[in-house]
Amino acid sequence: MRQIPITALTPGMVTAEDIVSYDHETIVPKGIILTENIISHLDGYSIYYAQIEDDLIVDLSTPMANAAILTQDTTIAGLYKVDAPAKNPAEQRFQRFSQEFARCAEHFENSLMKSLYRNEPFRANELIKETMALLHQDKQEVSIFDMLLNMHNPEDSIYNHCIDVALISNVLARWLHFSEADQMMATACGLFHDVGKVMLPAGVLRKPGKLTPDEFEIVKTHTTEGFHLLGRFSNIPDPVKSAALTHHEKCDGSGYPYRLTADEIDKFSKVVTIADIFDAMTSERVYRAAMCPFSVIKYFEDDGIQKYDIKYILTFLENVSNTYLNHRVTLSNGMEGNVIFINPNNFSQPVIRTENDEIIDLQQSYYQSMLQLSNQKNISIETII
Repeated sequence: MRQIPITALTPGMVTAEDIVSYDHETIVPKGIILTENIISHLDGYSIYYAQIEDDLIVDLSTPMANAAILTQDTTIAGLYKVDAPAKNPAEQRFQRFSQEFARCAEHFENSLMKSLYRNEPFRANELIKETMALLHQDKQEVSIFDMLLNMHNPEDSIYNHCIDVALISNVLARWLHFSEADQMMATACGLFHDVGKVMLPAGVLRKPGKLTPDEFEIVKTHTTEGFHLLGRFSNIPDPVKSAALTHHEKCDGSGYPYRLTADEIDKFSKVVTIADIFDAMTSERVYRAAMCPFSVIKYFEDDGIQKYDIKYILTFLENVSNTYLNHRVTLSNGMEGNVIFINPNNFSQPVIRTENDEIIDLQQSYYQSMLQLSNQKNISIETII
């Protein structure tokens, strides 16, 4: 089973799970052979991915396939009873963003592979411009954290992750009031920070379980591999090569490959480090589910004072938590609600208004649980809807 974008569906594919609408109505059941008609109807719904059977494409020209399609048409008759709902502007923006993002990632991969194996020029500036273009649509700024949260899937490639980190690095650089030139440099540093991974064994990078110590040592070499790879290209600035080398260094000296401390790490690497960790932890991987952004914010609150530049991490946490104001969330007690206030001293524990108009202050709940002043279990945010 594999998850692919609705825009990449082709006739003959077979659904591995039900395709459901935003209001949880089954539109196409599991085991259905997709046709042009079905795919064109799906395009109008608020659906971005479908689970498809691996290595199973039905030849629609055969009599057996035609008979199966006639039989299944009654099963999905509801798809044709009414026109698909019109997309609202937010859905249209997301679909356009995801399509442009996919094209950008494909161009990134093709350009790097051609430069490595065909000695063609590496068009780094074109890739940076394409990435920067993702930040705006119709002269309006895109809500990057919303877009990326909806796009994550376990098949994310090195290139997808690099684009994610480039976009987050750009936003963080703006929050830190970097100059426009430095914002662009931060974006470039994020875009190329992980290119060294293309030099590593795919079996180690895609391993579904925990890495052995020896395998982790191999993964750690992507920093030096990236530095040397980027060194082949004359159009790559030194800060970009430095970020590839040092984006796993920590301010307390606990990072790698050189165990640098705060004053030894440049500002672009500090930005990329935060963006890299946030994206990696909020992304689904073959070996684990994606973490809720508020859980990652909690991780930074618990671990970040020593490991990251204090100004950079506090600026990031304050601003990224505020991007989720008014978002609907599910809580660990099964309730749903909306984020209505971010606690300034505890960004990961906001105030929630539930569907029953109950106000829950997660910070108060957390402290009561810690001090054992309440029998109520600590309530936390499980997912952002």
